[in-house]
Amino acid sequence: MISRVIIVVGIVAVVLLIIGALYGSYFSGFNAVQSKDENVKRLAADVDAQLQRRYDLIPNLVESVKGYMQFEKNTLEEITKLRSQWQTSSGAENRVALSNQIEQALSKIILTYEAYPDLKADGTVTRLMDELAGTENRITVARTYYNDGVRDFNTSIRTFPNNLFNESGFIGVGPWGMKQYPAYEANEQAKITVPKVNLTQND
Repeated sequence: MISRVIIVVGIVAVVLLIIGALYGSYFSGFNAVQSKDENVKRLAADVDAQLQRRYDLIPNLVESVKGYMQFEKNTLEEITKLRSQWQTSSGAENRVALSNQIEQALSKIILTYEAYPDLKADGTVTRLMDELAGTENRITVARTYYNDGVRDFNTSIRTFPNNLFNESGFIGVGPWGMKQYPAYEANEQAKITVPKVNLTQND
């Protein structure tokens, strides 16, 4: 009789230990993921702050170079349009995509600046280009930190047992409702295509 009681008590103790371990794993994992999620949001806000600095420069830059770049009117209109879209966009994926498109448009202006003597001789344009270059460096650093945070978060929600409780789990849904963040990556077209600039003024 005593031995049966001991066995039952032992089984109950083991079950309680397993439940306790699962409980602890669930909530420790949940808290860790929440912390990493907040870190990614903070890093994304840092990137956005630097991107906003860039986009604050765009109106002055466009205004300063448009007199020299009538032949690139479409480029100037495109970058102005993309800037407006970025300011009203929501969602990390949309903002990443729009940022890549703006970088591609900006690269055309930068290439023109390097190739067009009158632009380089304009003190206002040169100052704006210097500010833009400094901002681009800040954006690069902020994006590096953001991508590190995204990699840490995405790895956390994809690994066991956390992957059972979010959208990357084997059932595709979970109580945490977490999904992977997109990383900032260079636009594929920008990687392989050198922007073409027509230096012939259109009539």
